[in-house]
Amino acid sequence: MSLNELFLAGAKPKRIQPYTSGTGTYVPTVDMARCLVRVQGGGGGGGSGAAPGGGGAGAMVEFWTRIPIAGETYIVAASAAATVPGNVSKFGDIVAAGGGAGAPGGTYIGAAGGVAGLSGVDGGAGGGSGGIATSGSSPGSTLLSGTSGASGGGDSFFGNGGPSASGAGANATGYGGGGGGWSGGGGSGSGGYIEIWDFGA
Repeated sequence: MSLNELFLAGAKPKRIQPYTSGTGTYVPTVDMARCLVRVQGGGGGGGSGAAPGGGGAGAMVEFWTRIPIAGETYIVAASAAATVPGNVSKFGDIVAAGGGAGAPGGTYIGAAGGVAGLSGVDGGAGGGSGGIATSGSSPGSTLLSGTSGASGGGDSFFGNGGPSASGAGANATGYGGGGGGWSGGGGSGSGGYIEIWDFGA
């Protein structure tokens, strides 16, 4: 069943459950509840030194599933320090890739193993060092004013990467965003996020 079909039928979610950190088990409102799940991978840390590119954003994976009353396990990606790749987020067997450290963003199809019924958004790539830094190829590109030896982090579906700044690698400001890069030290990538829309039986 698609989200459009549910809306046409007048259905409303019985619960919208966000998870911003940690691990655990989501227990649905009823057995075999119809759920829309969005899983956001963590952003990569910004680069530093000779390669101060902005960190890539994590991928977001979206899918419909039925969840038994025993529940389904989840892991929300932790934040990533400068120069460290982003961590993955998981819901059951579905994985949302983290972004690269001063590198491209996460790719949702490859990360999820090509499982049928998935959709999603690739993480935006971090900007290259110096000049004009391009941040966030998905869901929308943003041109940041780059400074010498600095670059912006990639944007994710749920948030912005760290901006390009003079003398600083800024931390990402939204779930899954990449850290800004700077030759003297990059910013951290944001942790992931999971959102579950539970429509019941």
